[in-house]
Amino acid sequence: MNITLPPVSYSIGIWSPQKYIWMMIMFIHLPPRLAFLTLYRRLFLISAPKSEWYARINYVYMLTLWAEPFGLILVSVVDINGGFILHALGFAIWIICFNFNMLFNILLHHFGGCRDVHDRMETTWRIKCVIFLVGYFCAISTPITYPYFTAHCSSYAYNLFSLAELIEVGCNSVFYAIAYFEFPKTRITIGIKSVQRNLNELDKSKTQMAPALPHKDAV
Repeated sequence: MNITLPPVSYSIGIWSPQKYIWMMIMFIHLPPRLAFLTLYRRLFLISAPKSEWYARINYVYMLTLWAEPFGLILVSVVDINGGFILHALGFAIWIICFNFNMLFNILLHHFGGCRDVHDRMETTWRIKCVIFLVGYFCAISTPITYPYFTAHCSSYAYNLFSLAELIEVGCNSVFYAIAYFEFPKTRITIGIKSVQRNLNELDKSKTQMAPALPHKDAV
């Protein structure tokens, strides 16, 4: 068997140090993904038409946005040797939720009227449609090529599976990077604000707030 194209699992499997590099990048990547969820939730709620199905799709979209990072964490933490079933389950959750996220995003973008706001929003919508089509066909090929590889030890099938994985990861990165162009003036700042207080005022407040000592009668 001649495998010429390495799968994504080589970076998240049992091999070191690439697994630890992947884990570090993934957990750095996770907080911005939560910010992505907040941005699109507000966008689609603001532009939401008075339609029951639109509200339902928006609700399900929020659920799949939460489920996708969970699948990514599961497929990354549990490697093939640690538990193949959980690893495969995490991969399935990730790839299914990602494709539904693309579909829901495109539908809400269109029926919410976002395409009419600016030419940029029309361009990003068209790009997202292309990414969805590419990612969809890659996703539906994986449950065909991998079982065929395990049944027949076909290097051709495994190379196709690896190629689909790589394309799917690329689609994932590009699709979510489009948010930078759809929210060009949005800035999210996370930090800790220090409050400086006058030490003399602090001492006075402590003195005033301190309870009086109980008076003990002399015996």
